Amino acid sequence: MNTYDVLVVGGGAAGLMAASVASEKHRVVLFERQSRVGKKISASGNGKCNLSNSSLAAERLAEAEARDVYNRREAYGIVSRFDYTALMKYCGEVLGLETYADAQGRVYPRTENSGSVIDAFRLRCQKNNVKTVTDAPVVKIEKSSKDFRVWLGDGQYYHFDRVIFCVGSNIQTRNFTSFDLLNGFDIAITPTQTSLVPVKTKKVWLPLNGTRVKCGVSLLKNGKKRAEERGEVLFRDYGLSGIAVFNLSAYIARSIVMGEKADFSLSMDLFPELSEEELVSKLTARLDVMGADSKTFFVGLLCNKLAEAIIRKKKLPPALAKSDISGLAAYMKNIEFQVSELCDAETGQVMCGGIDMSEIDENMQSKKVPGLYFAGECLDADGLCGGFNLHFAFACGYIAGSAV
Repeated sequence: MNTYDVLVVGGGAAGLMAASVASEKHRVVLFERQSRVGKKISASGNGKCNLSNSSLAAERLAEAEARDVYNRREAYGIVSRFDYTALMKYCGEVLGLETYADAQGRVYPRTENSGSVIDAFRLRCQKNNVKTVTDAPVVKIEKSSKDFRVWLGDGQYYHFDRVIFCVGSNIQTRNFTSFDLLNGFDIAITPTQTSLVPVKTKKVWLPLNGTRVKCGVSLLKNGKKRAEERGEVLFRDYGLSGIAVFNLSAYIARSIVMGEKADFSLSMDLFPELSEEELVSKLTARLDVMGADSKTFFVGLLCNKLAEAIIRKKKLPPALAKSDISGLAAYMKNIEFQVSELCDAETGQVMCGGIDMSEIDENMQSKKVPGLYFAGECLDADGLCGGFNLHFAFACGYIAGSAV
């Protein structure tokens, strides 16, 4: 029988921060079910680790809220208590981690390597004598009048005074999910759905598989515009991907967890900087420059594969006439793809749904189970791409780690 002060369940962003902070005052154990900690951090930002966003500075939070970077108002309150400035100070002064922000406010380690972030937390935890145990899936948590008793998959159990639950997503193994660990605690949990994912569409443009296009994309819900993004879209053999699509998928995921029945479609605008009238003028003038041959008309305007697809889909004649231009402009401003479903969990960046935010107090502690804290992705709050989800996880971990 082993007794410790604090257990952190999960070695992701929230768990590593919670362990790093809590270990300043307590004996801390961290259990991670995988073979190494920080696995999801390592994939963030295409391996560069987009760990925050400068718009999450306290003086700019209203700007972030206006953009709806989080889907729950409570998330802004949590971030305001450990904002961009506080996280950057912690990274530099405590972890020794140098960072920079790009033109879009996305924050990365100076090394542009996610391993630097994981190593900085790992070394801090080592310095503070955190006992980190990998390949250690927690299978049961019970609370007595004195403490918590926690079982691992190998049958061993441990006693802890307090538990910080930082499971990154609702992982399912056979007939068991990570939220099953909370059975018996009467915790309200919103159904979960993978978010920030590619989308499968009812029609696909197979010849464009792997082609990237910068454009505007609107999400239509039952025919009405719900949100819009500008950025890169990646054509895939199953549908559409890319950061703009990922962000729009968040609205679909939220609709799913709320149990709404809705039809979604994505509308691509190849020239978002131009009105339809301006595009008509541009294309009309182009007839004089490039000639009427539809095969050469798009050279220098669109990539060859996309041009060929538009010629084929729009059934353009070999020789374009001025009468073709208005219809062509309207088409390129609104290429619509009906969404059939979101891609599976393996391709997702974050989980939508989870433990209801009304279950926790200002210290991330359960209102129903004293000594049990929640932090990070397990909570029913998620954000858009750009460092918002990792920052939320770090903020939750810091608050919980400080409070235990």
